[in-house]
Amino acid sequence: MTAVADALIPIFGVIALGWIMRRSGLVRTELWRGVNRLSYQALLPALLFSTISRADYAGLPAGPFLIAVTLGFLVMGVVTLGFKLLPVDGPAYTSLFQGSVRWNGFVFLAVAGPAFGQEGEALAALVFAPTVPLVNIMSVAVLTIWGASQVSPNIRRVGLRLVTNPLIIACLAGALANALGLFQSGPVATTAELAGRAALPLILLAIGAGLDFSALKTRPGLLSLGIVLKLVVAPAVFLALGLLMQVEGTALALLVMVGATPGAAGAYVLAAEMGGDTRLMAGHVTATTILAFFAIPFWIWIAGL
Repeated sequence: MTAVADALIPIFGVIALGWIMRRSGLVRTELWRGVNRLSYQALLPALLFSTISRADYAGLPAGPFLIAVTLGFLVMGVVTLGFKLLPVDGPAYTSLFQGSVRWNGFVFLAVAGPAFGQEGEALAALVFAPTVPLVNIMSVAVLTIWGASQVSPNIRRVGLRLVTNPLIIACLAGALANALGLFQSGPVATTAELAGRAALPLILLAIGAGLDFSALKTRPGLLSLGIVLKLVVAPAVFLALGLLMQVEGTALALLVMVGATPGAAGAYVLAAEMGGDTRLMAGHVTATTILAFFAIPFWIWIAGL
């Protein structure tokens, strides 16, 4: 638990620094979009490839862990569909749905290594491959049905986005290199490792820059429900599935942490594109980012680690 707290404090310190940099005008608002794109398209894939390709997965419960993670997101999707019975408009419901199923894998990855060492970092990197397409498909489907946009999504374009997603490609390439024993050392491995080192600091700064505290006033009842789903219900679901799948130790802690991570800024982008409630989404991302500082260690403690 001390290791988790020690890992979280500097991570949220960097997030706070990002917010200060934006508010002070030290970095202009329009430049943060480029930082996000650089991190997502190049630096984070390099980190995932470097970590997965050189990790030793012998003896790690990668199979049960990934099955439990995938089922966790599916269960949260089903649970949140039940809340469509509430008297809320379609765009607001889509933001509630996205808030419960989309997660900030960057915060998760930033905590995993410092708190749980090489085992934690290796398992954490694997999570992106099955969850990125699954969460995006669920979110696009819900926004297509209940979003306010009058423009139908281009299914071919959505599919192309998924198969060319740099995070998925990096995970698959890393797994292939690991299986074949390629790029364990040498210039390719060193280049990927060096580029990957820049990923998490820049991403955490960008997360902080994206915080919008004025959005916390948006539909407080629905926002509170979204927070409970993300930081209370989701971790409990992931924990129950982990115990059911007999996931233990570090893998169980990481599984619970997936559930307790904050909402993802990408949810706001998708809400804007497809007619979701962007203000509610912005409030959810901001609130869960702050509260995750307490939720993550609490749920890891509940898991008995």
